[in-house]
Amino acid sequence: MLRTMTAILALGALSTPSLADEPVAIGEIAYGPELVEHAEDFGERELDRLAGYLRTALERELAADLGEGGMVLHTTILDAQPNRPTMAQMGGTRPLHHSSISIGGADLEARLVSADGQLVETFSYGWRSMSIQDVVGHAQWTDARRTFRRFADQISDSLDERAESGS
Repeated sequence: MLRTMTAILALGALSTPSLADEPVAIGEIAYGPELVEHAEDFGERELDRLAGYLRTALERELAADLGEGGMVLHTTILDAQPNRPTMAQMGGTRPLHHSSISIGGADLEARLVSADGQLVETFSYGWRSMSIQDVVGHAQWTDARRTFRRFADQISDSLDERAESGS
């Protein structure tokens, strides 16, 4: 009996680690066709700002899971709407005032891929302000950034569940 238990424990120690033990790297942040189309209106440089905001939210929420050589999270900002006009919108053909407000938010998706290229999990999230009254006092991308934080939190929770279940 003791010999059998030793063999089982040894086999368990030699088994490959679960995906829950793998670190996660934040891969590329891509832009969806709707966002690229809107970029002409609010300015190309805003795409880089949005990607930076999303990367910051992901890095903050996934800090305990980040590392190289494991899974990679590929995200796409499908669409985003600012709460206030961007510089390009204020100087465009239909100029807007900097105090103009609108309902903002974003739509996102992500793919978590294992080190060997297998799809592990997909994520999607979208959120918009419910009312123009919720927007007062907001900066350009407040609702989009809120959406990014919630999306990153959703991914972090999923990784935590994966770690707890050992899969």
